[in-house]
Amino acid sequence: MNNYSINNRNITLPSTNGSPIVLSLTQNSGRIVYRDKINTLIGIKHPGIELGVDQFGNRWFVHHHYKNVRPTVEREDQFSLGEPIFYDNRPVNYSQIQIVERALNAWWFGNEYHWLWKNCQHFVNSVTKNESYSEAIDTVSDRAMLLGSITSLIGLVSGNKNLMNLGMGIAASGAIGKGMSRFRQS
Repeated sequence: MNNYSINNRNITLPSTNGSPIVLSLTQNSGRIVYRDKINTLIGIKHPGIELGVDQFGNRWFVHHHYKNVRPTVEREDQFSLGEPIFYDNRPVNYSQIQIVERALNAWWFGNEYHWLWKNCQHFVNSVTKNESYSEAIDTVSDRAMLLGSITSLIGLVSGNKNLMNLGMGIAASGAIGKGMSRFRQS
């Protein structure tokens, strides 16, 4: 087997040992899930898409992680890395089965990971909304623009040109980061 297949009850995935992995679709298939990223300072969420369950009751997810380079399908224990998994109820533009189909297609033809424009959050937003952005990069960028604006204002009020220029540089860096995050590469 060199491809995946999906019908109204099951997903069949290729495996490295030659025996296909068969997942049963459930009421949670196509839902966005997340776990907290480990060892981050700002509480970044690592999202994925729930696909279904195998014959042993293990949940399977598709997600994009830098360690795997391309989107990956993994069992719950591999996806979670020991962290609790939560459902994310953000609005989506597709039905759950369409999300499963889009997630499998994105996995099969997946792009290489890049922290700025092809990360886990870009992956999930692309699959569920057909939009390219990362909430974490937006947060950091927004904070940089705010900090830069405040720094520039202090520099302006105090007459300190160096501080004003530093603030404008920080704000510009935030704006560029946000713009680059939303840049859609094929």
